[in-house]
Amino acid sequence: MPSDRVLRAALWCSVALNALGVAVFLPMAIGGRSPLLPVAASPFLAANTALTIALFGGVYGWLALQPKFNRALVLVGGLGKLGFFALAVTYAVVGVVPVRMAVNATPDLILAVIFLTWARTRQPA
Repeated sequence: MPSDRVLRAALWCSVALNALGVAVFLPMAIGGRSPLLPVAASPFLAANTALTIALFGGVYGWLALQPKFNRALVLVGGLGKLGFFALAVTYAVVGVVPVRMAVNATPDLILAVIFLTWARTRQPA
């Protein structure tokens, strides 16, 4: 069972990881190319993805600053991280993205396990 201290550290790691995610999509959102993204996306989809990643990152940062964690938000964050990892693996298996995308998503899996384990072991508020 992760302690609150471990969860807080994982939340701050998520802020940094999500900032990297925004940086990956931002060039495409303004019509450029992203050297870190192996597939093309329209500027609208890239901007929408960057916004979603930034919003999650903002919530992770806000949660990390709270004296008590909101279990529902930690759960949603964990499901988001797990969902990203699952999509990366699925699309890598079918050949839509390179396998390195799934490997690069491994930190999200680790963070998802921390978030979901913490949420599972806490009583609902």
